[in-house]
Amino acid sequence: MNTTTRSAIVTGGGGGIGRIVSERLASVGYRVVIADASADSAEAVGASLPTPNGGHRVVTGDLTSPETNRAAVEAARELGTLSVLVNGVGISPKDEGRKRPFYDVSPDEWDLVMAVNVKAPLLLVQEAFRHMPTDGSASIVNILSIVSRLGTGGLPSDTFPPFLPSSIAYAASKGALQNVTASLSRELSSFHIRVNGVAPGFVQTQMTGGVPSAEAQQMIGQVPMARFAQPSEIADAIEFLISDNASYITGASLDVNGGMLTC
Repeated sequence: MNTTTRSAIVTGGGGGIGRIVSERLASVGYRVVIADASADSAEAVGASLPTPNGGHRVVTGDLTSPETNRAAVEAARELGTLSVLVNGVGISPKDEGRKRPFYDVSPDEWDLVMAVNVKAPLLLVQEAFRHMPTDGSASIVNILSIVSRLGTGGLPSDTFPPFLPSSIAYAASKGALQNVTASLSRELSSFHIRVNGVAPGFVQTQMTGGVPSAEAQQMIGQVPMARFAQPSEIADAIEFLISDNASYITGASLDVNGGMLTC
């Protein structure tokens, strides 16, 4: 293991937010492991990153399995001192971009969303924490959601606010991940590893690009800043939380939602 450089793992690193986060971490000196279920997406991100000596790595496979997470940790340790985890893996099933009502969420879909959005992040932390520095420099960031606290909205035909296209399964999974984040921040305090969350509102990604235009305008109409966030603005929040400027912040959820959900 090369201990003179720092490495990071980004799960969901082939996705819209994950790609930008991987680029940001590489730009500030981390050697990045891009972990994703899609080999094509992950390889494309890996090939696009600036390559320092030692480069970056791509690990693909089922992120709900210990084996894939173990492979990601091993790859990161080969690159340098494993200092950062960003759990960005997540799925949000919809019906052609529209919200799937609770009565259409199958047991299999519920289990899959919970496995990908909650189980996978926990498995990575379980595999990684023993290999992370205990000098206060290590940091874990879980990507949450505005629905972590707010829950989802009404049925697709309802007109009362909030209008949120996420299903009840997605909202429940992100609420669970926020709880996991709080619990891990306490359990990992003895190892001097900080654990925080970033909770985006609506972000301009391929996922939101699939939302029909009328629904997209309805979404934006709820946001005081009157626009979607850019993935780079989520990366800004993550970069802050892993930095020394956030050395006394743990167990927090940093909302990045344009004012849609206030104190």
